[in-house]
Amino acid sequence: MVILLALLGEALNRNITTFVFPFKLSKVRVVHCRRVWMCVLLTVYIQAARAGFERTAQPPSVFGDGGSALFSGGIEPLLLNPSAAASLKSMYSSFFYSPSPFDLPQLSNGGMLFAFPVESFTAGAAVTSTGFSLYREVTATATVAKSFGGIVSAGCNLNYDHLAIARYGSAYTVGIDVAASIQVTDDIRWGFSLLNVNRPTIGLEKDELPQICLTGASCELLSTASVSFTMVKDTRFPVSVRTGARFSILEIVDIRFGASSEPSRYFAGVGFHYASVSVDYSVATHIELGLTHSIGISFGL
Repeated sequence: MVILLALLGEALNRNITTFVFPFKLSKVRVVHCRRVWMCVLLTVYIQAARAGFERTAQPPSVFGDGGSALFSGGIEPLLLNPSAAASLKSMYSSFFYSPSPFDLPQLSNGGMLFAFPVESFTAGAAVTSTGFSLYREVTATATVAKSFGGIVSAGCNLNYDHLAIARYGSAYTVGIDVAASIQVTDDIRWGFSLLNVNRPTIGLEKDELPQICLTGASCELLSTASVSFTMVKDTRFPVSVRTGARFSILEIVDIRFGASSEPSRYFAGVGFHYASVSVDYSVATHIELGLTHSIGISFGL
């Protein structure tokens, strides 16, 4: 709820998070009306005012198919599926940025991740940031993952979540994610993730961070095409179903499509590969809100 008040305060050119002055709507400028409307929509669609840290900051290669291919074996879903890093053969780094989710720059997010193999396991680290000057969430993640015979993979994330609210101070907590996946057949891989299994809370009010269960599978239809399916259950909301498809063209271009329910959204993305460098772009729609764009670049060594 605080982030909604911060957004509304910026729209009204007031600091309303302190609750110490009367509203004077007659002074609201027309150019800010859209921000106010967005705040109203967000307030209506959020059923419970809880802590943030929704894991929305993701590489565009994950975002492009709606987050349906979390268990496909690629390393990009590391922030939602730590076991994804288990099969890494060399060092890998990725940088991504979403400048204006739902056409709201106050919700901008971005991050970077880095992973490398160490003897019999893989180590990784990531940092993501979401928000603006009045409200900001920063998460630092340490990852350990291991592959067992190339068939079963397991991983764990240790997340340091830091929240800063202007004129209110800051707070932090530590969360733990666990995940595993298995190569069921040559073409099908299935897995699951449990996010914040330790039920972390943050702030004086002990707000619980989202506790999320994810399970899904990816199927390689051809050497150049795959489909994926993932179910996501946040303990606070109904089950969300995500489906997606990926196509490779001449081994240098990837095309991605996806859709999700709860909320209903559609996704698309494209990636260009040259040697060990990949550049990705993704976009998503929302029925009531605006578009969300994401860009990123990754390197394999």
